[in-house]
Amino acid sequence: MRVKLPLSRFYSSNMEYIELLSPSNPEKIRGEIERESLQRPGLVLAGEEELFVKGAAQIFGRNEFLYLSKLSMEKRKKILRKFLSLDPPCIVIEEQPLSEDITKLLSESFTPVFKCKKCNCYEKLNDYLHWELSERKTIHGELLGVYGLGILITGESGIGKSEIALELVSRGHMFAADDIVEVFKLPEGGIMGTSPEKIRGFMEIRGLGIINVNEIFGGAVLPFSKIDLILELEEFKKGRERLFLEEGKREILGVEIPARKIPVAAGRNIANIVEVAARLHLLNKSKIHPLRELMENLGESKT
Repeated sequence: MRVKLPLSRFYSSNMEYIELLSPSNPEKIRGEIERESLQRPGLVLAGEEELFVKGAAQIFGRNEFLYLSKLSMEKRKKILRKFLSLDPPCIVIEEQPLSEDITKLLSESFTPVFKCKKCNCYEKLNDYLHWELSERKTIHGELLGVYGLGILITGESGIGKSEIALELVSRGHMFAADDIVEVFKLPEGGIMGTSPEKIRGFMEIRGLGIINVNEIFGGAVLPFSKIDLILELEEFKKGRERLFLEEGKREILGVEIPARKIPVAAGRNIANIVEVAARLHLLNKSKIHPLRELMENLGESKT
């Protein structure tokens, strides 16, 4: 079922960027937004009504007002009334001077109307809507920023994920989420992760209980992080293949993310291995593959 965002929350969460034009009382705001992107309705106003995205907040900018300004007052009113009959959840007006007839018509409709207060309003509102309305899922693991990469550490309960995360944070890396990682898909196709708001910045360590990462390490908490690499911890098993020429893949919300499995055994410093895995991933992105080069050299030495 599609997530819906109450317009009252859309307004209260973005008062830094928008002001309410109609209705005059914020308590009278009704309706919900269902789409995670703003729609620019220029073509809809020009008669292409099939392009109207139901449930999407509509944003009127320079092009929309330029088109309307070239029409007679009666034609302009007719087009706007027809547009409002499509029942948009709300209209956001970018910094544009409004003619008296447009202001009057919009104020008389039941559609909430907001006006941008800042020039970067479109980007901020789009990011906010995507954050609130994108498909999400929960993954159990640790999310950290290591050498600028978002690293998701997964594995069976009790394998030591939190302790590894704590050691990495103590080495100066960044902490994003402990145990529960909420993930959602970015517009460009990547995956972003965050901690549920009520437990953000906290970590549970066996023997210590709950700790506040910011209080102990100061400024070490990320509000969210893109997931660039997944490291799955597993118990060490004899006979397991030791060399891996390529990273594997793991799918989250339809997006494939590079992944590696890391065997865990007594005496192995997994935090060190996580750091090296991050560096290897960065090398691979630069088309440098040390292990592949080694195997090629070994192959050449046999000929």
